[in-house]
Amino acid sequence: MPSERDLSASPPPPGSVPLIRGARVHGRSGLVDVYVRDGKVSALVPAGTGGAADSGTGRSADSGAGRAIDSGAGGAIDSLDARGGLVSRAFTEPHYHPDKAYSRSLAPAGARDGFERARLIKAGFTVEDVTERATRALRLAASGGVTRLRANVDVDSVSGLRGLYGVLAARERVAHLMDVEIVAFPQEGLARDPGTRDLLAEALRSGASLIGGWPNVEDGAEAQRASVRETFDLAERFGVGVDIHADCAIDPAETMLEYIAEETVRRGYQGRVVASHCCGLEVYDDTDAARVVAAVAEADVRIVVVPLNLVDGGPRGLSRPLELTAAGALVAAGSDNMNDGWYALGTLDPLDRARMTFLGAGFEDEGAVDLAWEMVSGRAAAVLGGRDGDIEVGADADLVLFDAPDRGTVLAGLPGTRTTFRRGRLVGRRVTDARLGNRTAHPAARGAAG
Repeated sequence: MPSERDLSASPPPPGSVPLIRGARVHGRSGLVDVYVRDGKVSALVPAGTGGAADSGTGRSADSGAGRAIDSGAGGAIDSLDARGGLVSRAFTEPHYHPDKAYSRSLAPAGARDGFERARLIKAGFTVEDVTERATRALRLAASGGVTRLRANVDVDSVSGLRGLYGVLAARERVAHLMDVEIVAFPQEGLARDPGTRDLLAEALRSGASLIGGWPNVEDGAEAQRASVRETFDLAERFGVGVDIHADCAIDPAETMLEYIAEETVRRGYQGRVVASHCCGLEVYDDTDAARVVAAVAEADVRIVVVPLNLVDGGPRGLSRPLELTAAGALVAAGSDNMNDGWYALGTLDPLDRARMTFLGAGFEDEGAVDLAWEMVSGRAAAVLGGRDGDIEVGADADLVLFDAPDRGTVLAGLPGTRTTFRRGRLVGRRVTDARLGNRTAHPAARGAAG
């Protein structure tokens, strides 16, 4: 637990006004004031000790958000009175497909399964259509407190680069709300869809920053291993990281995760590979599972589980997050799909992800609430190569303020308010009321709900 002295690298400048007054920080007793300068957290001090913090000005968390402090601006600016609510670093969405968002209604009748339904839908994509739908989805995520998101975008002979160009445009529209990095994802496979190879290279030249893969869709074990090697070949050619779908079915015959870990070590790519889903691992026998978990941890392959999705009536699975974490692997929870050919539901709310991970993966021990929280917050950021942990002096002032006092109360799903700051500027406010449902109440998140 941090001490009083640990909180602030230096006291706030005389006469400065905190962005947030009287908040709780996880793992610390007492209330703190949060100061921001140049978009960074500049000081965390015990409430009322920073000079201007006890002036009595500012607005309470339940009566309006006030104005976010513009770092470097002079003059008195309203601050937000947290009234003992929890302030946390903002959330990270480590695995989502925004090109497909809100496309469920576009599905023609008669699809045999999710794979065919998704293919038929994306055959009709246009850049403009993807841009509008993806923008709507990214704004929804932002309204829940997400300020960093990794987007998997289909690149294949069915949709070409239309999804990529659409999501690139959507990324520009939400740049004030979040950072978005794009994975070029060959959902149709490489050997099964040879035209994808040239398109992936073009995608990496056109704005995608990582190469994706899905080896399990190839025919036979050797073709699947070849797909993994080819994914790494592209990564090395373009000097990018790997974000690969692995073993998406709850089936012990799905065994690519171990091979991905081995290839990661062979290529010297430790710390640069994310493997998502990893559901086969969940149903391996314990001896095989222990071997694969050890290989993943040794290779520093980061894992993203997807706790919310169902496909054609069956669960995706949650892998083995507790065993992976105990072995030293970084594990996060992602959303994957929302209202598209694969999954009809979804909210892009990080608290939904955390809650379902807690329930579905059997998180019962002391510290389980914190682990579930970190899998959508600091640990999710670390999976993507960012900083682990909670609020920290010197870090970006991407923050979420709740009117509940602690993580457990927030995850219990009680109605309440969350207010999101991006680089110290207020960008969204979501009010959840048992009578009204979710509502957003800030122009930055306009259009996000519904």
